[in-house]
Amino acid sequence: MTPIPPPRPAARALRFPPSVRRHALALMGGLAIFSSALGGVFYPEGATTLHFAFEGSPDGDRPIVRPPATFHPEDGFGFVASPGLRGTARGVTAPKYFRFDVNLPAGTYDITVRLGGASVPSITRVKAENHVVLEEIALTSGESVVKTVTVSVTHGAPGKGTPEGDGRLNLEFEGTNPSLMKLDIKPSGKPSG
Repeated sequence: MTPIPPPRPAARALRFPPSVRRHALALMGGLAIFSSALGGVFYPEGATTLHFAFEGSPDGDRPIVRPPATFHPEDGFGFVASPGLRGTARGVTAPKYFRFDVNLPAGTYDITVRLGGASVPSITRVKAENHVVLEEIALTSGESVVKTVTVSVTHGAPGKGTPEGDGRLNLEFEGTNPSLMKLDIKPSGKPSG
């Protein structure tokens, strides 16, 4: 008669600290958005906010978008026509101009940007869909500010040669050392302004 092995101890549930759970949830959300982007639908149904943190972004945010991160439709986001774009210790900056595009269905969105954080003074003006949404914001070295605007993405006629006709949200940052640390996009119930 073969002896029966003793029972194995019951598996214990692993307990992770809140910071690890928070990063795991952010990573899972980022993977869900990324996999949706590959499927051609960047803004997944039920999602509340698309969050982008840029190189060196504080608070250990993930996922990080690093230059050049050029826009490709299959990725669903990236930089377009951004000469001199570089990552900094707290975000991204360029001498005069950079543009960040995101695949989004037509609709109205609240867009929150955290500007500044550069090691030099910056002046940043923000355009969305070829319209100025934030006038020049001057910040000293290391200073940052959070601003929210409401924007309509209309998806005009393809090929008409303007940002509104390319089927995605276009955000342009211009000025003197325009700088961006974080970007959040979520559907809005408000009319665009």
